[in-house]
Amino acid sequence: MSKAIEFYKLFKYSISLLFSSSPLLSFLFLLLVIFQGLIPTISVMLGIQLGNSIGHSDQIHIFMISIAWVMSFVIPGILAPIVSTLQSILNQKATFLTQKKIMLSASRINDLKIIETQKIHNDFETLSREASNKPLNLLINLVDVFRDAITLASLSLLISTIVWWLPLALLFPAFPVALAVSKSQKDIFNAFAEKSGAARLIKYYISVLLNTTLAKEIRVFNLSYFFIAKHKESFEELEHDLNNIRKKQILRPQGWNFLYLLTAILVMHWFSKYLSNGRISTGELLGVIQSITYFGLTCQWGVYSLAYLSVCFEYFRKLYNIENMHQKEDAKYFVLPEDKTIKFEDVSFSYTDGKCAVNKLNFQISDGEHIALVGENGAGKSTIIKLLCRLYNPSVGRITIGGLNINDIDINVWRKNISAIFQDFGHYVLSIEDNIYLGDIDNIGNRLFLEKICLDAGFKLPIGVEYSDLLGKEFSGTELSGGQWQRLAIARALYSYTSRIVILDEPTSALDPRIEAAFFKRFYQSTRDKTSITVTHRMGAVKNADKIIVMKEGCIVEQGTPEELYKLNGEYYELLTIQKEIWS
Repeated sequence: MSKAIEFYKLFKYSISLLFSSSPLLSFLFLLLVIFQGLIPTISVMLGIQLGNSIGHSDQIHIFMISIAWVMSFVIPGILAPIVSTLQSILNQKATFLTQKKIMLSASRINDLKIIETQKIHNDFETLSREASNKPLNLLINLVDVFRDAITLASLSLLISTIVWWLPLALLFPAFPVALAVSKSQKDIFNAFAEKSGAARLIKYYISVLLNTTLAKEIRVFNLSYFFIAKHKESFEELEHDLNNIRKKQILRPQGWNFLYLLTAILVMHWFSKYLSNGRISTGELLGVIQSITYFGLTCQWGVYSLAYLSVCFEYFRKLYNIENMHQKEDAKYFVLPEDKTIKFEDVSFSYTDGKCAVNKLNFQISDGEHIALVGENGAGKSTIIKLLCRLYNPSVGRITIGGLNINDIDINVWRKNISAIFQDFGHYVLSIEDNIYLGDIDNIGNRLFLEKICLDAGFKLPIGVEYSDLLGKEFSGTELSGGQWQRLAIARALYSYTSRIVILDEPTSALDPRIEAAFFKRFYQSTRDKTSITVTHRMGAVKNADKIIVMKEGCIVEQGTPEELYKLNGEYYELLTIQKEIWS
């Protein structure tokens, strides 16, 4: 019973996705499909009347029935392009809704720990790969099954009046064939889903050789054949599993097909007896022969449509599950407290592989304070800012602002008050101004503020380039240097009107020391009424910070002002001394 309820929900979900975007168009489409399904039965009825009229009716009556009978063969050809066009329109709308649902489902996952799991990766890969064709496949096969069901039902009613058992004999073997083919198609879909990792690698290896950013290394190190070999290896792994299923796909329905053949022979045996005994009229003879032809073709197409339909439902089951994957969100507060003091209280965090990234962190950031996080690679600096942005949740401990656990604050409210630039910041194929406006999409179009922010970030337009010009070589746009992209990303982080906390993760790694020093001087001036947290390797970037927190192997080893830490002659002093020696 529970499976039936589950299937009903899935069926309702899939159908609403296909038809909800245009109800009137959908209604017209269904009417035409129903008519298409009835045409074979109408044709058989007219054939019976025509056969029975020969020798018993006048010429005009026979002529009129003949015209109607011929029309029953012509009308499907007239309806086909109309139905196909409506189907294409509905599919386009359904594809848009499907892709939108996938994007919304991905955007609703706030915890990166969930996004980074292999299963979620594989599910999104399957959904995105099939998004352009599965709605169409569902629509086509659903229509075919619906139309074939109408045809078979109406034909069964008609020919049962002639030979009552004939519809049962023709339908009986079709069901196990449908189940066998359906099982094979499900196996193939599930194999693709289980092997999405291999499919993603295949896609990745192709993208590597087509990536303009990687083109230089690919050619200098002569890596083309290396990645082609990797592509072949992943392709053969996927192909091996699929071939095993395809063998079953060939063999599984053959026993039932043999049964269908035996049934057809028995039907023809009984049918020959009816003919020899004269128990069928000329019209009925014509109608039964035509019905058997329609029955065979309709059953054949119906079986495969039904099989493919089950695969389509498997796809929409994945979409439904992803869309309804709820994260625990128990927001208690929808405004930040007056006290903006941030505290990390015994905070520890481990990634999905079990590796401890940060351990028992305890520190405080006062409102308006400029903090710098320093330390070697892998010390846990970037993890701290991801925890603060609520991209991850602490495994142990809590982060508070004004005494409130930040996880109790509505996540949209929290992120409205945070602006950040990450090490792997986005290079969006948008205009320069849109790349900056992304920092505060509720404040798009404020050109004066944008120009001020660009000045603070040290971003200057290249010669001959406007703010409205597109970026990215993929679409013949302007390409920026690494340093220009970094300054653009800084401008994006500074553009937010509402943010109270500005986070910079290695913001000046692509800038030379002189430009870096000038940037930080402007940055601390422009954010003097905000809290800022800067992650950096460059010790020269932190000399104006109010407080420095030194990280090592996931733990805080030192914290204090630059002067205090210098006098300690500890980790900070050692890092500063090493960099001074390098720069000198």
